[in-house]
Amino acid sequence: MVPIIGMSDQTNLTNFSGDKKAWPVYMTIGNLPSTIRNRPGSMAILLLGLLPIPPKLAKSSRADKLQRLINADTLRGVFELIFAPLNGAAREGAPIDCADGKIRRCFPIMSGWIADHMENVTLHGIKSNACPKCEVPPEELGSRAGHHRARDYARYERYERENPSLDSETHDAAHARYTNETHGIKRGQNVFQGLVRVSTPDLHKPDMLHTIYLGLFKHMMDWIQGFLKKHARQQAFDDAWKALPPYPGFFVPKKAYREVTQWQGKEMRNLGRCLLGVLAVALRQPDSTQVQPFRRALTCVRSLLDFTMMAQYRSHTPETISYMEEYATQFHETKDIFLEFRISKRTQEKADELRKELRRQRAQMRERVPPSQRRQSRDDDREEENDQHMELIHSESNFNFVKMHLISHFRDHI
Repeated sequence: MVPIIGMSDQTNLTNFSGDKKAWPVYMTIGNLPSTIRNRPGSMAILLLGLLPIPPKLAKSSRADKLQRLINADTLRGVFELIFAPLNGAAREGAPIDCADGKIRRCFPIMSGWIADHMENVTLHGIKSNACPKCEVPPEELGSRAGHHRARDYARYERYERENPSLDSETHDAAHARYTNETHGIKRGQNVFQGLVRVSTPDLHKPDMLHTIYLGLFKHMMDWIQGFLKKHARQQAFDDAWKALPPYPGFFVPKKAYREVTQWQGKEMRNLGRCLLGVLAVALRQPDSTQVQPFRRALTCVRSLLDFTMMAQYRSHTPETISYMEEYATQFHETKDIFLEFRISKRTQEKADELRKELRRQRAQMRERVPPSQRRQSRDDDREEENDQHMELIHSESNFNFVKMHLISHFRDHI
């Protein structure tokens, strides 16, 4: 068997001359050492083609829905052309020259597809808040609630084929609509469905670049910046960040983190090497009210970094896998310390309206309070206002986004 690894990456070529974009598809084989595969001159990664990029459709009219279906069918047709030679060889085998000079009958089988989440959304035909591997509900993406049933794309396709008009009022159409809504399925077929000897849900791989470095690390740094601002420790963090000494293999940052507007994967990986030490320096000498929050924040960050280090092992034992599970569980148990910094725009608007209403009510009540008691009343009102503000934020905010859930699938691919 020859494991085939596919890759795709929609790229914005230029913001000039009409926003030119390209969507290349690459292929490599899985039994090559990564040192050879990542070498530009080795020609280990081949370009298969450039996919068509349909224009964005902002409206939800009937014509736009029809155009989306046409776009999905076109994409499926293009991938059928790309995969046609692979299907024949995977079913019957093909004679291939091997490195030792012998010719063997080999079965090239698609074993993985590397892409960011939004490309997986397009290729698998799912919604943006759905996992391409399992049927986890959107409201459980941020929890560690155990394993969920793997996706059965053949069943989704069968429902759609048996009910071509999902807008009708028949019982079967209603059941198909309910299935699509519950499992986060869009109209249109999965482009990988029909590949020979391939389990479609297993093609998705939670890679380090998209899931950790450009995913959770970026979210984590936003939470840390909010946490530091709340406790007036941003300047201490920046000073420790810019004072890092040089070390072989480590790129010393020249600017404070908040002064850089865009981070690449290599820079985020470099950040993971020094983040915990810099944060520990910034949170030194807490007062009595800060001891517990600071300790919990450091535990949360350390757990995610330890999980990241363990996930990069080239080989695993039952002991290292248990360490990964332990670090992931500890991260989920302590991440609530950053919950107030996961506030959405809608929740922030609700909190602002609540604050204005409370202040208006307190101003009317304060007119009836004697001047000697107004200062004490003002302090009590401010404390009550902060408590209600935090209660609203904690009730409305959550960690339900896909990349938070994808770390639970790392173990499944070992």
